[in-house]
Amino acid sequence: MGYRRGFKTEANWYAREMRGELGLRAHEPLSPWRLAEHLEFPLIKLSEFEPAIAKEIAYLQSARGQKDFSALTLFRGQHRAVIYNDAHEKKRQAADISHELAHGLLLHPPKPPFDENGSRHYDAEREAEANWLGPALLISDEAAMWIGRHGMSLADGSNLYGVSVDLVRMRLNVCGVTVRLRGAHAA
Repeated sequence: MGYRRGFKTEANWYAREMRGELGLRAHEPLSPWRLAEHLEFPLIKLSEFEPAIAKEIAYLQSARGQKDFSALTLFRGQHRAVIYNDAHEKKRQAADISHELAHGLLLHPPKPPFDENGSRHYDAEREAEANWLGPALLISDEAAMWIGRHGMSLADGSNLYGVSVDLVRMRLNVCGVTVRLRGAHAA
């Protein structure tokens, strides 16, 4: 799936801008919990619904059911709130929350969760944008370069930024860290 012209530059801008608004330098770790608070997007743990729908929550938080629910954004007028599966490992929660915050930052409008046939509404373009911006918020271009310049292992980057090793690897790759550092050393 291609992105609209300038989208990746826009995503990098959001990653820098949000850090700036939180008083962070462009390469510093960004907490999605703190960003949600800053954006005034309440975060609601899935487990908070347990008293009302105990059986359903137990399933969604079981090993088998966790794959069925990560996070979603609820709308009430212009206000957004994010419900996330707090049974997921903390690094996964960070990615899930950042994905939903990306939808909010990009002002993706609400859609009913299901269509007239009962199938989930899925907008590939919106999801692709959130799938790009969410990780960019967690590992900005500057953060990816910082990891590379300091020779950090994927595991160390994962621990420093509170994200999965796979997310660190992906961001280092899409930011072209190895090629950029090789070019810097050759100059």
